Amino acid sequence: MPRRDWKVQLPIVFGIIVASFVAATALTEVRMASIDRASLDIAENAMPSIKHLTDARAEMRTAETDLREYLDDRTAGRRSSQDPVEGSIRRMNASLSDYLRIPVFPGERDLWGSVLQSQAALNASVTRCLSLSDRGSLDQARESLPAVAAAADELADAILHDTEFDAEQAGRLAREIRRRRDQTSHLAFGLDALCALITIVGAIVLVRARRDHDALARDRNRLLEERAWEFEQFAGRVAHDILNPLNGVGLALELVSRTKDEETRARGIARGRSSVERVKRLVDGLLEFARAGAAPNGHASADIEATLADLVTELRPAATEAGAELAVYTEVESPVACNPGVLTSLVSNLVRNAIKYIGDGPVRKIEVRAREAGEVVRVEVEDTGPGLPVDLERRVFEPYVRGNHASKTGIGLGLATVKRLTEAHGGKVGVRSVPGEGCTFWFELPRANEA
Repeated sequence: MPRRDWKVQLPIVFGIIVASFVAATALTEVRMASIDRASLDIAENAMPSIKHLTDARAEMRTAETDLREYLDDRTAGRRSSQDPVEGSIRRMNASLSDYLRIPVFPGERDLWGSVLQSQAALNASVTRCLSLSDRGSLDQARESLPAVAAAADELADAILHDTEFDAEQAGRLAREIRRRRDQTSHLAFGLDALCALITIVGAIVLVRARRDHDALARDRNRLLEERAWEFEQFAGRVAHDILNPLNGVGLALELVSRTKDEETRARGIARGRSSVERVKRLVDGLLEFARAGAAPNGHASADIEATLADLVTELRPAATEAGAELAVYTEVESPVACNPGVLTSLVSNLVRNAIKYIGDGPVRKIEVRAREAGEVVRVEVEDTGPGLPVDLERRVFEPYVRGNHASKTGIGLGLATVKRLTEAHGGKVGVRSVPGEGCTFWFELPRANEA
């Protein structure tokens, strides 16, 4: 080919290569924006709606109990006040008002009618009961209690219906995040192949004129693959970490709907509320981390003791199911330099990994220890499992690396996520393994007042 043809084709080929990479990057960014929107819908719509509805239901049941106690006291001639009843009703109405101010999902507004109608009926029946009591008609007031109970049950059913609707929306969004992640992964790989093909063709055409084009294309291709890989890891962990606590919400709702025992209902509501708060912390932490491009907020801090205490509620049933004992020991007063969502993800990944590989030995125990070590806080998760194979210990924090004896599903991203999050926050990770005796995974993060 004449030399003048090389000079003409050089900018054309180079322009095509650059355009393909720009298009690939732009499409990846568009996909990331859709993931952001779905995550925000969970954090700012579904989860607050569930919280306000469960709060309203709890206050309603409290008001019903307080009303019965108030009438019992009046009947027995004891001094009593209507303030607890009125306070619970006021807080219930406030929670429902907060729920109605949140943006709605398609079809959610149609469910408001039963809630508002039941709310009005309950308010009216409670007001009538208290009015009869004020006039001294205690017998009539007590006779009105079944009407109060019936209105409360109708409102409880309406609130439960709305709560289930928002929980379904949260689950749908989580599945949508995973679906879009898979689509983006396939798209990224296809674009990688196309970019590589363009690069090879350009290199063949221009090899005698510009031999460095191959190196430039490889560098750009590697950059695109790294961006796609980081996006895939983040989206996968968001979906995984959201779905786990949402399972707890579903179990709590099932428990509340199947039992009439108020104490059991209260435990179910508390468990569901705790799971909802855990989802919110995870979404807030991981979404903030992703938006910052792996540059965490320098002013973030998290309480080790509170985080571990909260996680035990979620993780202990899984440990018990695996036949393992889960123990937590903390000797930390200083907060660590990360947000609570990141800390929750770190500890949860390590403990779940220990539960998954605890094995079937005679002693199955998992200990979580946290202590201060100079300017850092060190968290260790020790198990009595079979330990790591010698050839795996140096690679265990790499993506997609799993032990040959793995007996449960997974794709090997949990420990890679721990390493990425810890190092992004200025910390370190490591593992000590004794084959046949167990492993100790650990990470260190700067104290918040030292970061």
